[in-house]
Amino acid sequence: MPIDGEEGRAASGSVVRPRALTVTTFSLGASLAFSFLATFWENSALVWIGVVSAGLAATCAWLGRELVGSRSVAPQVVGVFCWLFYLGSVALWGYLAVAFGLLLGWTVAPWVLVVLALMLVAVVVTTIRPIGGVRLPLILPVGIWIAAVLSGWEREENLLRCDDFLSLRAPVKLVVANPHTASCSPGEVRPSGRFPRTIWQAREGGRVIFSTQGPAVDDGFDGSVCEAHLDGRTAPKCVGPPIGKAQGLIDVPEHKRLLAMQWGIEAEDGGLGAKVFELPRDAGITILAEHWFDEMVGDGFYDPRRSILYMLSARMNGIHRVRLPSFERMETIPSAITSGELRYDRDLGEGVACGQYVGAAIRGAPFRERYMVGSDLSPIERLSMTWGCDWDEVRRKAYIAIPNLALLTRIDYDTGAVEARWLVGPGMRSVEYDDLRRRIYMTDFLRGYVVALDEISGEIVGRWFVGRFSRWVRLTPDGRALLATGNLGIVRIPLDELSS
Repeated sequence: MPIDGEEGRAASGSVVRPRALTVTTFSLGASLAFSFLATFWENSALVWIGVVSAGLAATCAWLGRELVGSRSVAPQVVGVFCWLFYLGSVALWGYLAVAFGLLLGWTVAPWVLVVLALMLVAVVVTTIRPIGGVRLPLILPVGIWIAAVLSGWEREENLLRCDDFLSLRAPVKLVVANPHTASCSPGEVRPSGRFPRTIWQAREGGRVIFSTQGPAVDDGFDGSVCEAHLDGRTAPKCVGPPIGKAQGLIDVPEHKRLLAMQWGIEAEDGGLGAKVFELPRDAGITILAEHWFDEMVGDGFYDPRRSILYMLSARMNGIHRVRLPSFERMETIPSAITSGELRYDRDLGEGVACGQYVGAAIRGAPFRERYMVGSDLSPIERLSMTWGCDWDEVRRKAYIAIPNLALLTRIDYDTGAVEARWLVGPGMRSVEYDDLRRRIYMTDFLRGYVVALDEISGEIVGRWFVGRFSRWVRLTPDGRALLATGNLGIVRIPLDELSS
Protein backbone atom coordinates (compact mmCIF):
# COMPACT_ATOMS: atom_id res chain seq x y z
CA MET A 1 0.00 0.00 0.00
CA PRO A 2 1.75 3.21 -1.15
CA ILE A 3 1.30 5.25 1.99
CA ASP A 4 4.86 5.93 3.07
CA GLY A 5 4.98 9.63 2.34
CA GLU A 6 8.65 10.05 3.32
CA GLU A 7 10.45 13.19 2.28
CA GLY A 8 13.26 10.96 1.20
CA ARG A 9 16.46 9.72 2.72
CA ALA A 10 19.51 11.79 3.57
CA ALA A 11 22.77 11.10 1.75
CA SER A 12 24.01 9.19 4.75
CA GLY A 13 21.03 6.81 4.51
CA SER A 14 19.42 7.96 7.72
CA VAL A 15 15.64 7.91 7.83
CA VAL A 16 13.89 11.26 7.41
CA ARG A 17 10.48 11.42 9.09
CA PRO A 18 7.36 11.88 6.93
CA ARG A 19 5.92 15.34 6.92
CA ALA A 20 3.47 16.14 9.70
CA LEU A 21 0.62 16.45 7.18
CA THR A 22 1.20 12.94 5.86
CA VAL A 23 1.33 11.53 9.37
CA THR A 24 -1.86 13.38 10.32
CA THR A 25 -3.77 12.15 7.27
CA PHE A 26 -2.55 8.58 7.84
CA SER A 27 -3.67 8.70 11.47
CA LEU A 28 -7.06 10.10 10.48
CA GLY A 29 -7.57 7.43 7.84
CA ALA A 30 -6.48 4.64 10.20
CA SER A 31 -8.86 5.83 12.91
CA LEU A 32 -11.74 5.93 10.42
CA ALA A 33 -10.82 2.45 9.21
CA PHE A 34 -11.04 1.19 12.81
CA SER A 35 -14.48 2.77 13.28
CA PHE A 36 -16.02 -0.73 13.29
CA LEU A 37 -14.71 -1.04 16.86
CA ALA A 38 -17.49 1.34 17.92
CA THR A 39 -19.87 -1.63 17.99
CA PHE A 40 -18.00 -3.11 20.97
CA TRP A 41 -18.66 -0.29 23.46
CA GLU A 42 -21.92 1.02 24.83
CA ASN A 43 -20.23 4.06 26.38
CA SER A 44 -19.77 6.80 23.76
CA ALA A 45 -16.58 8.10 25.41
CA LEU A 46 -15.00 4.66 25.23
CA VAL A 47 -15.99 4.42 21.57
CA TRP A 48 -13.93 7.43 20.58
CA ILE A 49 -11.05 6.56 22.88
CA GLY A 50 -10.87 3.03 21.48
CA VAL A 51 -11.14 4.04 17.83
CA VAL A 52 -8.58 6.85 18.06
CA SER A 53 -6.20 4.70 20.11
CA ALA A 54 -6.32 1.96 17.46
CA GLY A 55 -5.63 4.54 14.76
CA LEU A 56 -2.67 5.96 16.68
CA ALA A 57 -1.29 2.47 17.30
CA ALA A 58 -1.42 1.73 13.56
CA THR A 59 0.29 5.06 12.84
CA CYS A 60 3.07 4.27 15.30
CA ALA A 61 3.52 0.86 13.67
CA TRP A 62 3.64 2.50 10.23
CA LEU A 63 6.36 4.88 11.40
CA GLY A 64 8.20 2.22 13.39
CA ARG A 65 8.71 -0.09 10.40
CA GLU A 66 11.86 1.85 9.52
CA LEU A 67 13.50 0.57 12.70
CA VAL A 68 14.26 -2.73 10.96
CA GLY A 69 17.08 -0.83 9.22
CA SER A 70 18.74 0.06 12.49
CA ARG A 71 22.14 -1.31 13.46
CA SER A 72 21.08 -2.28 16.97
CA VAL A 73 19.16 -5.49 17.68
CA ALA A 74 16.52 -4.02 20.01
CA PRO A 75 15.25 -1.42 17.51
CA GLN A 76 15.27 -4.09 14.79
CA VAL A 77 13.01 -6.31 16.89
CA VAL A 78 10.67 -3.39 17.50
CA GLY A 79 10.67 -2.74 13.77
CA VAL A 80 9.69 -6.34 13.04
CA PHE A 81 6.74 -6.11 15.44
CA CYS A 82 5.75 -2.83 13.84
CA TRP A 83 5.80 -4.46 10.41
CA LEU A 84 3.64 -7.36 11.64
CA PHE A 85 1.11 -5.02 13.25
CA TYR A 86 1.07 -2.80 10.18
CA LEU A 87 0.60 -5.71 7.73
CA GLY A 88 -2.14 -7.16 9.92
CA SER A 89 -3.88 -3.79 9.94
CA VAL A 90 -3.60 -3.50 6.15
CA ALA A 91 -5.12 -6.97 5.71
CA LEU A 92 -7.96 -6.08 8.07
CA TRP A 93 -8.62 -2.76 6.35
CA GLY A 94 -8.68 -4.44 2.96
CA TYR A 95 -11.15 -7.07 4.20
CA LEU A 96 -13.42 -4.47 5.77
CA ALA A 97 -13.37 -2.25 2.70
CA VAL A 98 -14.32 -5.13 0.38
CA ALA A 99 -16.77 -7.01 2.63
CA PHE A 100 -18.69 -4.01 3.94
CA GLY A 101 -18.48 -2.39 0.52
CA LEU A 102 -20.25 -5.36 -1.07
CA LEU A 103 -22.91 -5.40 1.64
CA LEU A 104 -23.44 -1.69 2.22
CA GLY A 105 -22.26 0.10 -0.89
CA TRP A 106 -25.91 0.85 -1.68
CA THR A 107 -26.06 3.16 1.37
CA VAL A 108 -23.36 5.56 0.13
CA ALA A 109 -24.47 8.78 -1.56
CA PRO A 110 -23.18 9.43 -5.12
CA TRP A 111 -21.35 12.61 -4.08
CA VAL A 112 -19.30 10.60 -1.57
CA LEU A 113 -18.26 8.24 -4.36
CA VAL A 114 -17.15 11.23 -6.45
CA VAL A 115 -15.06 12.62 -3.58
CA LEU A 116 -13.45 9.21 -2.98
CA ALA A 117 -12.66 8.83 -6.68
CA LEU A 118 -10.91 12.21 -6.68
CA MET A 119 -8.97 11.25 -3.55
CA LEU A 120 -7.82 8.03 -5.22
CA VAL A 121 -6.54 10.07 -8.16
CA ALA A 122 -4.68 12.28 -5.68
CA VAL A 123 -3.16 9.18 -4.05
CA VAL A 124 -1.83 7.97 -7.41
CA VAL A 125 -0.53 11.39 -8.45
CA THR A 126 1.27 12.12 -5.16
CA THR A 127 2.70 8.61 -5.07
CA ILE A 128 4.30 9.15 -8.46
CA ARG A 129 5.35 12.72 -7.69
CA PRO A 130 4.98 13.98 -4.11
CA ILE A 131 3.72 17.54 -3.77
CA GLY A 132 6.07 19.39 -1.48
CA GLY A 133 7.40 16.03 -0.36
CA VAL A 134 3.94 14.96 0.79
CA ARG A 135 2.06 11.89 -0.39
CA LEU A 136 -1.62 11.36 0.29
CA PRO A 137 -1.83 7.96 2.01
CA LEU A 138 -4.22 5.40 0.52
CA ILE A 139 -5.58 4.64 3.96
CA LEU A 140 -7.35 8.02 4.03
CA PRO A 141 -9.91 7.24 1.25
CA VAL A 142 -10.05 3.63 2.45
CA GLY A 143 -10.83 4.78 5.98
CA ILE A 144 -13.44 7.23 4.74
CA TRP A 145 -15.04 4.43 2.69
CA ILE A 146 -15.21 2.06 5.67
CA ALA A 147 -16.67 4.75 7.92
CA ALA A 148 -19.16 5.76 5.21
CA VAL A 149 -20.59 2.26 4.70
CA LEU A 150 -20.75 1.54 8.44
CA SER A 151 -22.51 4.84 9.16
CA GLY A 152 -24.80 3.98 6.24
CA TRP A 153 -25.88 0.83 8.08
CA GLU A 154 -26.77 2.80 11.19
CA ARG A 155 -28.61 5.44 9.18
CA GLU A 156 -30.48 3.21 6.74
CA GLU A 157 -31.72 0.83 9.44
CA ASN A 158 -34.17 3.57 10.42
CA LEU A 159 -35.16 4.50 6.86
CA LEU A 160 -37.37 3.02 4.17
CA ARG A 161 -36.61 3.57 0.50
CA CYS A 162 -39.72 3.64 -1.65
CA ASP A 163 -37.68 2.36 -4.60
CA ASP A 164 -37.18 -0.86 -2.61
CA PHE A 165 -40.94 -1.22 -2.12
CA LEU A 166 -41.62 -0.52 -5.78
CA SER A 167 -39.01 -3.09 -6.84
CA LEU A 168 -40.81 -6.05 -5.23
CA ARG A 169 -41.64 -8.56 -7.95
CA ALA A 170 -43.67 -11.77 -8.23
CA PRO A 171 -43.58 -14.38 -6.84
CA VAL A 172 -42.77 -12.26 -3.76
CA LYS A 173 -45.95 -10.91 -2.15
CA LEU A 174 -46.04 -8.41 0.71
CA VAL A 175 -48.58 -9.95 3.09
CA VAL A 176 -47.99 -7.66 6.11
CA ALA A 177 -46.91 -4.24 4.92
CA ASN A 178 -44.97 -1.70 6.91
CA PRO A 179 -47.55 1.12 7.13
CA HIS A 180 -44.95 3.54 5.80
CA THR A 181 -44.98 1.83 2.38
CA ALA A 182 -48.41 3.37 1.70
CA SER A 183 -48.51 5.78 -1.27
CA CYS A 184 -44.78 5.38 -1.91
CA SER A 185 -43.33 7.48 -4.73
CA PRO A 186 -40.17 6.71 -6.76
CA GLY A 187 -37.03 8.11 -5.15
CA GLU A 188 -38.75 8.91 -1.85
CA VAL A 189 -37.03 8.03 1.43
CA ARG A 190 -39.10 7.83 4.62
CA PRO A 191 -38.60 6.87 8.27
CA SER A 192 -39.12 3.12 8.52
CA GLY A 193 -40.55 3.17 12.04
CA ARG A 194 -40.62 -0.23 13.70
CA PHE A 195 -40.55 -3.21 11.37
CA PRO A 196 -40.82 -7.02 11.70
CA ARG A 197 -37.91 -9.02 13.09
CA THR A 198 -39.04 -12.59 13.97
CA ILE A 199 -42.33 -14.47 13.50
CA TRP A 200 -44.38 -17.11 15.28
CA GLN A 201 -46.84 -18.89 12.99
CA ALA A 202 -50.10 -20.28 14.32
CA ARG A 203 -50.55 -23.92 13.35
CA GLU A 204 -53.87 -23.19 11.64
CA GLY A 205 -51.99 -20.91 9.24
CA GLY A 206 -52.85 -17.43 8.13
CA ARG A 207 -52.19 -15.80 11.51
CA VAL A 208 -48.82 -14.68 12.84
CA ILE A 209 -47.30 -12.94 15.83
CA PHE A 210 -44.19 -10.94 14.97
CA SER A 211 -41.61 -9.05 17.00
CA THR A 212 -40.40 -5.62 15.94
CA GLN A 213 -37.46 -3.27 16.20
CA GLY A 214 -36.70 0.34 15.35
CA PRO A 215 -37.83 3.76 16.56
CA ALA A 216 -41.52 4.52 17.06
CA VAL A 217 -42.89 6.75 14.28
CA ASP A 218 -46.40 8.15 13.90
CA ASP A 219 -48.76 5.92 11.89
CA GLY A 220 -46.37 2.96 12.08
CA PHE A 221 -46.36 -0.24 14.13
CA ASP A 222 -46.93 1.08 17.65
CA GLY A 223 -45.74 -1.84 19.76
CA SER A 224 -42.91 -4.31 20.27
CA VAL A 225 -45.01 -7.38 19.40
CA CYS A 226 -47.83 -7.48 16.86
CA GLU A 227 -50.50 -9.87 15.59
CA ALA A 228 -51.52 -9.97 11.94
CA HIS A 229 -53.62 -12.03 9.52
CA LEU A 230 -51.84 -12.77 6.26
CA ASP A 231 -54.98 -12.23 4.21
CA GLY A 232 -54.91 -8.57 5.25
CA ARG A 233 -58.51 -8.53 6.42
CA THR A 234 -57.59 -6.57 9.53
CA ALA A 235 -54.79 -4.17 10.41
CA PRO A 236 -52.04 -5.58 12.65
CA LYS A 237 -52.55 -4.99 16.37
CA CYS A 238 -49.50 -4.36 18.54
CA VAL A 239 -48.74 -4.47 22.25
CA GLY A 240 -45.71 -3.68 24.39
CA PRO A 241 -43.65 -0.48 24.51
CA PRO A 242 -42.23 0.45 21.07
CA ILE A 243 -38.63 0.67 22.28
CA GLY A 244 -35.58 -1.56 22.08
CA LYS A 245 -35.84 -4.85 20.22
CA ALA A 246 -38.16 -7.82 20.63
CA GLN A 247 -36.87 -11.14 19.32
CA GLY A 248 -37.60 -14.42 21.08
CA LEU A 249 -41.11 -15.84 20.51
CA ILE A 250 -41.39 -19.06 22.49
CA ASP A 251 -44.38 -21.37 22.28
CA VAL A 252 -45.58 -22.89 25.57
CA PRO A 253 -48.73 -24.83 24.58
CA GLU A 254 -48.96 -26.58 27.97
CA HIS A 255 -49.89 -23.26 29.54
CA LYS A 256 -51.67 -21.84 26.46
CA ARG A 257 -49.08 -19.11 26.27
CA LEU A 258 -46.73 -17.54 23.79
CA LEU A 259 -43.76 -15.80 25.42
CA ALA A 260 -42.33 -12.69 23.76
CA MET A 261 -38.91 -11.41 24.84
CA GLN A 262 -38.04 -7.72 24.53
CA TRP A 263 -34.62 -6.33 25.44
CA GLY A 264 -32.99 -2.93 25.57
CA ILE A 265 -35.59 -1.44 27.95
CA GLU A 266 -34.29 1.23 30.28
CA ALA A 267 -34.71 0.70 34.02
CA GLU A 268 -35.32 3.41 36.62
CA ASP A 269 -31.62 3.46 37.50
CA GLY A 270 -30.68 4.10 33.87
CA GLY A 271 -29.46 0.55 33.19
CA LEU A 272 -30.81 -1.67 30.43
CA GLY A 273 -32.84 -4.81 30.96
CA ALA A 274 -35.60 -6.86 29.38
CA LYS A 275 -39.20 -7.96 29.73
CA VAL A 276 -40.88 -11.24 28.97
CA PHE A 277 -44.54 -10.90 28.00
CA GLU A 278 -47.10 -13.66 28.36
CA LEU A 279 -49.42 -13.61 25.34
CA PRO A 280 -52.36 -15.91 24.44
CA ARG A 281 -51.71 -18.51 21.74
CA ASP A 282 -55.22 -17.98 20.39
CA ALA A 283 -56.27 -15.00 18.30
CA GLY A 284 -56.59 -11.66 20.06
CA ILE A 285 -53.17 -10.44 21.18
CA THR A 286 -52.97 -8.94 24.65
CA ILE A 287 -50.41 -8.90 27.46
CA LEU A 288 -51.62 -11.34 30.10
CA ALA A 289 -48.59 -10.78 32.33
CA GLU A 290 -45.11 -9.28 32.09
CA HIS A 291 -41.87 -10.06 33.90
CA TRP A 292 -38.87 -7.76 34.30
CA PHE A 293 -35.25 -8.95 34.13
CA ASP A 294 -32.17 -6.88 34.88
CA GLU A 295 -30.37 -8.85 32.18
CA MET A 296 -30.65 -8.21 28.43
CA VAL A 297 -32.38 -11.53 27.77
CA GLY A 298 -33.57 -11.62 24.19
CA ASP A 299 -34.02 -15.25 23.15
CA GLY A 300 -34.34 -18.67 24.66
CA PHE A 301 -36.19 -21.98 24.69
CA TYR A 302 -38.63 -23.87 26.85
CA ASP A 303 -38.12 -27.46 27.98
CA PRO A 304 -41.43 -29.03 29.06
CA ARG A 305 -39.84 -31.95 30.92
CA ARG A 306 -38.89 -29.70 33.84
CA SER A 307 -41.03 -26.70 32.94
CA ILE A 308 -37.93 -24.49 32.64
CA LEU A 309 -37.52 -21.44 30.43
CA TYR A 310 -33.87 -20.98 29.46
CA MET A 311 -32.91 -17.43 28.38
CA LEU A 312 -29.74 -16.13 26.70
CA SER A 313 -28.50 -12.61 27.35
CA ALA A 314 -26.97 -10.20 24.85
CA ARG A 315 -24.26 -9.68 27.47
CA MET A 316 -23.18 -13.32 27.09
CA ASN A 317 -23.01 -13.80 30.85
CA GLY A 318 -24.88 -17.02 31.47
CA ILE A 319 -28.06 -19.00 30.90
CA HIS A 320 -30.82 -17.37 32.93
CA ARG A 321 -33.61 -19.68 34.06
CA VAL A 322 -37.13 -19.48 35.43
CA ARG A 323 -39.66 -22.18 36.20
CA LEU A 324 -43.05 -21.90 34.56
CA PRO A 325 -45.83 -21.02 35.02
CA SER A 326 -44.82 -19.14 38.20
CA PHE A 327 -41.67 -17.53 36.70
CA GLU A 328 -39.79 -18.57 39.82
CA ARG A 329 -36.17 -17.41 39.41
CA MET A 330 -33.54 -20.14 39.34
CA GLU A 331 -29.76 -20.06 39.61
CA THR A 332 -27.98 -18.78 36.51
CA ILE A 333 -25.85 -21.33 34.66
CA PRO A 334 -22.37 -20.01 33.75
CA SER A 335 -22.08 -19.84 29.97
CA ALA A 336 -20.67 -17.53 27.32
CA ILE A 337 -22.85 -18.66 24.42
CA THR A 338 -25.09 -16.19 22.67
CA SER A 339 -27.64 -16.56 19.93
CA GLY A 340 -28.47 -14.75 16.74
CA GLU A 341 -30.80 -17.62 15.92
CA LEU A 342 -31.90 -20.46 18.19
CA ARG A 343 -33.59 -23.74 17.23
CA TYR A 344 -34.85 -26.18 19.85
CA ASP A 345 -36.82 -29.40 19.43
CA ARG A 346 -39.06 -29.87 22.49
CA ASP A 347 -39.54 -33.58 21.86
CA LEU A 348 -35.86 -34.39 21.43
CA GLY A 349 -34.78 -31.94 24.11
CA GLU A 350 -31.93 -30.55 22.02
CA GLY A 351 -31.14 -27.91 19.46
CA VAL A 352 -28.64 -25.34 18.18
CA ALA A 353 -27.75 -21.80 19.27
CA CYS A 354 -25.87 -19.76 16.69
CA GLY A 355 -23.61 -16.97 17.86
CA GLN A 356 -19.94 -17.67 18.55
CA TYR A 357 -17.69 -19.51 16.11
CA VAL A 358 -20.08 -21.84 14.25
CA GLY A 359 -22.61 -22.15 17.05
CA ALA A 360 -23.29 -24.59 19.85
CA ALA A 361 -25.35 -27.73 20.35
CA ILE A 362 -27.60 -27.35 23.39
CA ARG A 363 -29.74 -29.59 25.56
CA GLY A 364 -32.25 -28.90 28.29
CA ALA A 365 -33.26 -30.68 31.49
CA PRO A 366 -30.48 -30.58 32.56
CA PHE A 367 -28.86 -27.88 30.46
CA ARG A 368 -25.73 -28.81 28.51
CA GLU A 369 -23.83 -27.02 25.78
CA ARG A 370 -21.17 -28.11 23.33
CA TYR A 371 -19.51 -25.94 20.72
CA MET A 372 -20.52 -27.45 17.42
CA VAL A 373 -17.04 -28.32 16.14
CA GLY A 374 -15.50 -29.19 19.50
CA SER A 375 -12.31 -27.80 21.01
CA ASP A 376 -10.01 -28.53 18.06
CA LEU A 377 -11.02 -25.55 15.95
CA SER A 378 -9.56 -25.10 12.48
CA PRO A 379 -8.44 -21.60 11.40
CA ILE A 380 -11.72 -21.23 9.49
CA GLU A 381 -13.81 -21.99 12.58
CA ARG A 382 -11.68 -19.71 14.77
CA LEU A 383 -12.36 -16.84 12.39
CA SER A 384 -16.03 -17.68 12.02
CA MET A 385 -19.01 -15.90 13.50
CA THR A 386 -22.62 -16.72 12.82
CA TRP A 387 -26.01 -15.03 12.99
CA GLY A 388 -28.19 -17.94 11.93
CA CYS A 389 -28.55 -21.68 11.58
CA ASP A 390 -30.98 -24.58 11.30
CA TRP A 391 -30.72 -28.32 11.68
CA ASP A 392 -32.26 -31.48 10.29
CA GLU A 393 -33.25 -33.48 13.37
CA VAL A 394 -33.71 -36.71 11.35
CA ARG A 395 -30.41 -36.68 9.44
CA ARG A 396 -28.64 -35.00 12.39
CA LYS A 397 -27.09 -32.26 10.27
CA ALA A 398 -26.67 -28.60 11.22
CA TYR A 399 -26.63 -25.85 8.57
CA ILE A 400 -24.81 -22.73 9.71
CA ALA A 401 -24.28 -19.44 7.88
CA ILE A 402 -20.86 -17.81 8.33
CA PRO A 403 -21.51 -14.22 7.16
CA ASN A 404 -18.00 -12.88 7.72
CA LEU A 405 -16.44 -15.61 5.54
CA ALA A 406 -19.25 -15.80 2.95
CA LEU A 407 -19.81 -19.49 3.74
CA LEU A 408 -22.63 -21.90 4.52
CA THR A 409 -21.41 -24.92 6.48
CA ARG A 410 -22.97 -28.34 7.02
CA ILE A 411 -21.84 -30.04 10.22
CA ASP A 412 -22.64 -33.44 11.66
CA TYR A 413 -24.63 -32.54 14.77
CA ASP A 414 -23.31 -35.41 16.92
CA THR A 415 -19.63 -35.56 15.94
CA GLY A 416 -18.97 -31.93 15.01
CA ALA A 417 -17.37 -33.00 11.72
CA VAL A 418 -17.54 -30.37 8.98
CA GLU A 419 -19.05 -32.20 5.99
CA ALA A 420 -19.45 -29.42 3.42
CA ARG A 421 -18.84 -25.76 2.85
CA TRP A 422 -20.54 -23.67 0.18
CA LEU A 423 -19.51 -20.20 -0.94
CA VAL A 424 -22.80 -18.26 -0.75
CA GLY A 425 -21.67 -14.66 -0.38
CA PRO A 426 -21.09 -12.46 2.68
CA GLY A 427 -23.75 -11.27 5.09
CA MET A 428 -26.10 -14.29 5.23
CA ARG A 429 -28.15 -14.35 8.41
CA SER A 430 -31.22 -16.49 9.08
CA VAL A 431 -31.19 -20.10 7.80
CA GLU A 432 -34.06 -22.49 7.04
CA TYR A 433 -33.58 -26.09 5.89
CA ASP A 434 -36.15 -27.62 3.54
CA ASP A 435 -35.84 -31.42 3.79
CA LEU A 436 -38.53 -32.02 1.16
CA ARG A 437 -36.70 -30.10 -1.56
CA ARG A 438 -33.19 -30.52 -0.08
CA ARG A 439 -32.71 -26.78 -0.19
CA ILE A 440 -31.33 -24.26 2.29
CA TYR A 441 -32.85 -20.78 2.42
CA MET A 442 -30.89 -17.82 3.81
CA THR A 443 -31.52 -14.11 4.25
CA ASP A 444 -28.95 -11.79 2.71
CA PHE A 445 -29.44 -9.50 5.69
CA LEU A 446 -28.10 -6.10 4.65
CA ARG A 447 -28.90 -6.27 0.96
CA GLY A 448 -32.40 -7.62 1.55
CA TYR A 449 -32.68 -10.90 -0.33
CA VAL A 450 -33.75 -14.46 0.38
CA VAL A 451 -31.38 -16.90 -1.31
CA ALA A 452 -32.05 -20.60 -2.02
CA LEU A 453 -29.20 -23.12 -2.26
CA ASP A 454 -29.68 -26.61 -3.66
CA GLU A 455 -27.91 -28.97 -1.26
CA ILE A 456 -27.24 -31.65 -3.88
CA SER A 457 -25.72 -29.49 -6.62
CA GLY A 458 -24.42 -26.71 -4.38
CA GLU A 459 -25.88 -24.13 -6.75
CA ILE A 460 -27.97 -21.05 -5.99
CA VAL A 461 -31.42 -21.81 -7.44
CA GLY A 462 -33.40 -18.81 -6.23
CA ARG A 463 -32.87 -15.20 -5.17
CA TRP A 464 -35.71 -12.85 -4.25
CA PHE A 465 -35.62 -9.28 -2.99
CA VAL A 466 -37.74 -8.98 0.20
CA GLY A 467 -36.65 -5.70 1.83
CA ARG A 468 -33.52 -4.54 3.63
CA PHE A 469 -32.41 -5.89 7.01
CA SER A 470 -34.10 -9.26 6.54
CA ARG A 471 -33.49 -11.09 9.82
CA TRP A 472 -35.75 -14.11 9.56
CA VAL A 473 -36.98 -16.73 7.06
CA ARG A 474 -39.14 -19.82 7.71
CA LEU A 475 -41.27 -22.32 5.85
CA THR A 476 -45.01 -21.99 6.37
CA PRO A 477 -46.67 -24.82 8.35
CA ASP A 478 -47.81 -26.51 5.11
CA GLY A 479 -44.30 -26.29 3.64
CA ARG A 480 -45.53 -24.67 0.44
CA ALA A 481 -44.09 -21.19 0.93
CA LEU A 482 -41.59 -19.08 2.82
CA LEU A 483 -42.23 -16.12 5.10
CA ALA A 484 -39.45 -13.57 5.48
CA THR A 485 -39.12 -10.28 7.35
CA GLY A 486 -37.51 -7.00 6.36
CA ASN A 487 -38.03 -3.29 6.71
CA LEU A 488 -40.86 -3.41 4.14
CA GLY A 489 -42.82 -5.86 6.32
CA ILE A 490 -43.48 -9.60 5.94
CA VAL A 491 -43.36 -11.24 2.52
CA ARG A 492 -44.56 -14.63 1.26
CA ILE A 493 -42.63 -16.58 -1.39
CA PRO A 494 -44.46 -19.60 -2.91
CA LEU A 495 -42.19 -22.59 -3.49
CA ASP A 496 -44.26 -24.81 -5.77
CA GLU A 497 -42.10 -23.89 -8.77
CA LEU A 498 -39.01 -25.13 -6.90
CA SER A 499 -40.44 -28.51 -5.93
CA SER A 500 -39.94 -30.16 -9.31
